[in-house]
This record gives sequence, C-alpha cells and structure tokens, in this order.
Amino acid sequence: MKESMFGLFKKKEIPLLRVLVNGDEVCKISEGDIPCEKLPSRRLEAGSTIEFIDQSGDSHKHDLGGFSGWFHFSVRVHPNRACQADCAITGDEEYDQNAFSQGKAKGIRFQPFFITGAETSNDIFIGKGLFKRGLHFNGNVTNGAISLSCECEHCRNSFIINSFHSGFSNLGYFYSDSGAYTLTVSDRLPGSPAALSTPDESELKELESKLPLAPDGTRFKYRNSFKCPHCKEPYIDFTANPEERVAEYYGNYFPDKGILQYEPDHG
Repeated sequence: MKESMFGLFKKKEIPLLRVLVNGDEVCKISEGDIPCEKLPSRRLEAGSTIEFIDQSGDSHKHDLGGFSGWFHFSVRVHPNRACQADCAITGDEEYDQNAFSQGKAKGIRFQPFFITGAETSNDIFIGKGLFKRGLHFNGNVTNGAISLSCECEHCRNSFIINSFHSGFSNLGYFYSDSGAYTLTVSDRLPGSPAALSTPDESELKELESKLPLAPDGTRFKYRNSFKCPHCKEPYIDFTANPEERVAEYYGNYFPDKGILQYEPDHG
C-alpha cells in the first residue's frame, strides 16, 4: 500500500520526443527507447499536419499538403538524438513493401533534425544543400514519387518540394531571383551547369543573358538561391555557401509552379 501511495507522487518522465498528427499523439519516444523506429499509421485527409515536439517544447511542424489516404509513418531516433522521419501514402490500411515499385504509393521525407540536448545544433544546416540536410543521399537515387517537406530556419514554416536528378535528366538548372521558379536547360548547351561540373564562366554569362524572365519578372541565374516560399529568405543559400552549388545535382521545384524549360532559338 505504501509503495502505491508513493507511486502517486512519482515524477512522470517527459518523453524525449512526441509525435502528433492533426494534434493527436500517435507515438512517443523516451531516452531508454533509442535507437528505435516507431511505425504509426493513420487515415488522413488533405490539409493534415504532423508535428514533432521534443522534451524542451521545441517543435517541428509539417503540413502534409494535398495528400490523402493511409499515411504509414516511420520515425527513427538515433543514439546521437538525430531524428529522421518519412511516410508512405497508400490506399490501404496495411502497408505493402512493394507499393512503390508497383506505382501504388507516394511518399514524403521530412527534414531531419537534432532533438534538444544533442551534441550537434540544427544551426549547422542553415543555408546548406539537401545532401547536407539529409533530404537526399549520395549513392542513393530518391524515388520520383517521394516529395520532400522542408523547414525554413528563418520563419520555421514548412513547405513541400519535388526534386529531379539533373544528371539522369541530362539537364542543368537555374533558380529565379525570387527563388520561386526553376528553369532547366539541356546540359549540352555551352555554359550549362551540368551535374557535378563547374561551367565555364564566360559561356555561363552568355547563356544567362539568353534565358527568358521568370513569370514574376525576375531573372534566372546560376548562383541564385532556392528560397522559402513563405518568408522569401534563402533556404539553399548559394551566395553564403558557393561550394554547395556544384554538389547539388538535384534540382528542386514547387509542385504548384512546376518546371520551366528553356528551348534555344536556333533561328
């Protein structure tokens, strides 16, 4: 009896991480659980959200966009307190491992982060490319059915983007001054920033002078940053991190804007 009475006053352990979908907790992870993977599934409509709240109250919230169906989440926390999460979206309550290969699934990969208390700060990612952020991986091709959910370090809002492998597509790409539009060019054109290559500066300037204006009237340039659609601050900041430009062989675009393509006039 004494033990149960004292148990009433026992301090409740605060989870290392709580995961909420549309405000409802779907899983939680304690210090003693890691390394671990949690696999909650939920049937969701378009406009839903997922939120990761750590023990300090720091939150990483992602809008799930226009996707609907069964969301099969994977939340992984590593010994260094790094959290990686993604989800497969299908029409079935039970997840089929072959759904992607059969074209029956779409996915979202969420921007990884370090839980408060980790030796590494999330500030190391500011302005860096998607390989550094853990949204793409060298040596592994991201399935075209997987979208990426990014989190802006400036305004903390999330946004969904799609990527294309410029090497496999034989394309170079440019972002507009506004960061809102993506233009592709054949990697055979002189000055084209082909994947993993540094373009000749004079040929690049010549090519840039021929590119059309973006729909919002801004210019396309090789070193323009990819920007947050909410606050317009650089997300992949090629000005602050010029070494990232050659390494970023995935081009990115916003689903509602699509990809623009430059077709040279051969006269």
